[in-house]
Amino acid sequence: MEYIDYIISFMNSELKSVLSVLDINILSRVTEIRIRKENYLIIVIKNTSYFIDYNGDLYDFPSSHCVFISSEVFDELFYSFCNYSIYSNAENINKGFITLENGSRIGLAGTAVYQNGEILSVKDINSMNIRISRDVKNCSDGVLNFLYVNKFPSIIVAGMPNSGKTTLLRDIARQLSGGFNNRFCKITVVDERNEICPKRGNDYYLDVGINTDVLSSFSKAHGIETATRTLSPDMIICDEISTQSEVDSILFAFSSGVRFALSVHIGEKSDLYNKPIIRKLLETREFSYIVLLENHKYKPVIIDAGEVYNEICRNDNTDALVNRVGNIVV
Repeated sequence: MEYIDYIISFMNSELKSVLSVLDINILSRVTEIRIRKENYLIIVIKNTSYFIDYNGDLYDFPSSHCVFISSEVFDELFYSFCNYSIYSNAENINKGFITLENGSRIGLAGTAVYQNGEILSVKDINSMNIRISRDVKNCSDGVLNFLYVNKFPSIIVAGMPNSGKTTLLRDIARQLSGGFNNRFCKITVVDERNEICPKRGNDYYLDVGINTDVLSSFSKAHGIETATRTLSPDMIICDEISTQSEVDSILFAFSSGVRFALSVHIGEKSDLYNKPIIRKLLETREFSYIVLLENHKYKPVIIDAGEVYNEICRNDNTDALVNRVGNIVV
């Protein structure tokens, strides 16, 4: 409960009282709080959106009794989440988010201002999506006991938003660097958005293990290359791989003998075979397993990465054959 209590501490007295009267079993399952200017307050539980009235009752549809966020209240909340300093948060705001000290990320929607093809600033912020960060210690037990007792593989953690990818990666870092299987592995966390290992002042808010180095706010591509050159990690852990430059840095690290535990977003299982970034990662032939997560259950499906890649290649060959036959028929 401390994670959502931390979020509530930023809010005004009215919203604090509304959220505080929610049943504790409901509040503990909230994964997102969505706040939009001149719109209804929405809380999300297991990817289902609910409206809330001033007595803490939930509704599937909005009504006049439900909590409504005025422009004044929205602006007050935004400044509060920024710790009353837009300037100090400007870089992250331009990337579309704010990260709080406990690792909770607030996604932002507004109007982008471009100059010479690059975002200069984001103005007129009108929507905030608060994703509640949670630290679930030992949630990686199943993955570690199945994959890391006799081997030290590179893995891809795949799942939808809010499926627990970041939480699982954090616990993998903590356990592998903290003596799992009587070995204190050298782990480097490349934490571009300060979510895996958020900082509170000069200290880290969450435990990622005693033999872990953290590169905070580094871009993933730069952080991976820096870690490989200077920190000699056994494994690099990072979240949300999505670009070719990141894959290039991963290839560079693989050539130095570094292993990886990283995450990718998918919408459904079929994306493992269709999503270009997953194909690029599998083409390295360095990943042994894909850990498929679903909705914070931490009972993942573990899939052989080689089998997925071979299926992708078979589909490619089938498509090529179909095209050739099609050309002959035409």
